[in-house]
Amino acid sequence: MGGISFLNAGLLFLAAATILPLLIWLLAKKKPKRIVFSTLRFIKASQEQEKKRTRLKNIILLIIRMLIILLLALAVSRPLLQSKRLKPSRKHPPTALAILLDTSFSMDYVQEGKSTLDRAKDALRQINSMCNDEDRLILITSDDAWNRLHAQIYAGRIPQDSIDRIGVSFDPLPLTDMAQLAQSKLAETQLANREAYLITDGQRQEYPELPELNLRVIDLFPDGDFANLSCHSAQVQAQLVEKSRRQSIEFVLSNHGSQDRKEVLVKVVLDDAKVAEKFVDVPARQSVKETIVIELRQDGWQSGYVEVMDDRLIHDNRAHFAFPFRLDPHIAVISAKPQLPGFLRSSLSVYAGDQGRIVRLDPRQVSLGTLNQYQTIVFYAPGQLSPKLREIIGSLQKSGRGALFCLDRGLTPDYKAVLEQTFGLRIGAFREQPKSISYVNKHHFITSLMADKNLRHREIRDYWSVSGSGAANLLGGGSDIFALAKENLVLWSFDLASPTNSFFLDAAYAVLAYRSLEYVSAAIATGETRKIGDMVSASSITLPDGSAIELASRSHRLSSPGLYTLSQPEGPGTVIAVDHDQSESDFENMDLAALKYIKVLPDKWQDTLFHTRLGHDLWKWLLGAALLLLALEIILVKAEELRPNAASAPNTEGGEK
Repeated sequence: MGGISFLNAGLLFLAAATILPLLIWLLAKKKPKRIVFSTLRFIKASQEQEKKRTRLKNIILLIIRMLIILLLALAVSRPLLQSKRLKPSRKHPPTALAILLDTSFSMDYVQEGKSTLDRAKDALRQINSMCNDEDRLILITSDDAWNRLHAQIYAGRIPQDSIDRIGVSFDPLPLTDMAQLAQSKLAETQLANREAYLITDGQRQEYPELPELNLRVIDLFPDGDFANLSCHSAQVQAQLVEKSRRQSIEFVLSNHGSQDRKEVLVKVVLDDAKVAEKFVDVPARQSVKETIVIELRQDGWQSGYVEVMDDRLIHDNRAHFAFPFRLDPHIAVISAKPQLPGFLRSSLSVYAGDQGRIVRLDPRQVSLGTLNQYQTIVFYAPGQLSPKLREIIGSLQKSGRGALFCLDRGLTPDYKAVLEQTFGLRIGAFREQPKSISYVNKHHFITSLMADKNLRHREIRDYWSVSGSGAANLLGGGSDIFALAKENLVLWSFDLASPTNSFFLDAAYAVLAYRSLEYVSAAIATGETRKIGDMVSASSITLPDGSAIELASRSHRLSSPGLYTLSQPEGPGTVIAVDHDQSESDFENMDLAALKYIKVLPDKWQDTLFHTRLGHDLWKWLLGAALLLLALEIILVKAEELRPNAASAPNTEGGEK
């Protein structure tokens, strides 16, 4: 590719000033006075000769002045001369290099005893050694936090300590964002020669289409099979029949390689101690779901991880889990009735188990301090609401604690108004006619096990007609909602004291009751797994590395995998397990040759450095030429001033002037 391009093409309009000297010459041109002499032969000859010489001198000066203005306008526009005939030299012109470094976690894949990220750092050191003090270097990684501190314009070389601080990113920036940042940084350097390189393993991602960036790719992933194992989706299996300290941890192993893996060791770590292990076979290109049984030693939050022993890509070896457990849960039922309905009492007994405790609390005597002794709170027929009970319901919602609200036939107007405000819904009339269940929310924790199941008893009767969109619909029939959830609060619209409600005889009701009680307890009993990039709210948070931070804004963006402890000003703290997106666990090579504005460099990419844009900046030559013309103009003007005057015409009498 050859030709002329301009670094500051927007300043080319200054070249229009070239015509100014011509306009001035034309407008300022005056007609000489007419002089008549008696004898004119010698005078006319001398005058004609002088006129020709003056005209030629003025035209030359005019051309020189116009060229000076034109050359200055071109100089500030920074023209670049490009040609294939220009040969590379050892001493390259000052060049701005933007290096985009892929730091997604697949770059940490180890092959031949070295990770791809380590190879990328070696490439950065080689680039440093090839640069001189006149070059400008910009390093941009996939880590936004690293870029905010280190993505600067460096003179000569990138600091070694900045390179050493580079690690993998679990929430990588899109390559398009990295390229746009590189483009803006290159423009800031004001250097004519600009080059952009991407150092990557060739993992599939979205590439930018920026023709002016002209991105060169250094692919460092060596040829060979991507033999990687990953572990994900770890969670405890719910106990639906009887509570026990023996818990089953379910997880998934995936073999992303083309070879079967035999007797792969998998272990479970609970509270920093290994509690179980087993050997698993994983066929090539397949995933297997496995379980490991562990023994819980105490009540409270149980947190840890399942780990597969594979050293190729260690960042996807672990799947974290966190769940609360109490062998003897304490349940508080706030009710004005001395006896609880049989179906409610049996559901609570199954959930509490043999060691649990179920206590009915009088609505007139309950307090927040009393409720802190219980893990699960249920409201059933509380009667007329007192100001204290209103305050308790509001405090539960603000603190993030859960509760199960079971409606009864005797719903009071004030209780109805509080529930409508809390859940963002409308409670209509009480209906005794049966209505069939037509909707089961398969995406919610409470009803996910009920979805797509053939319910033997679908009809529900003796329920309040509930409608609205302020909460998640869990169970419904037509326009009526039978069960809904908002945050950690759950509401059932059917009366548990109804003797003719056949739905209570279905196994789906037992699942609904157990999962609802789990959901409204201190936290979901099967734990809660979040992803990198999710936002969480708390007054303070303990990070996976053990450091604690206070959250003034009450929100935090999850940036690394592990176990987080969230603390609230009121109510118990919770532990959440955070895993990253494992889309890069399965390597998919990008077809770089098919992309626009992308050029893949050969193995000896070092030979192409500083040669991708052989643009020679011409502004110095243009400025020098303008100065030479200015000097020539001065010489011509001074020479004219020093030239002796032309011979005067003879003074004859009788002349007229």
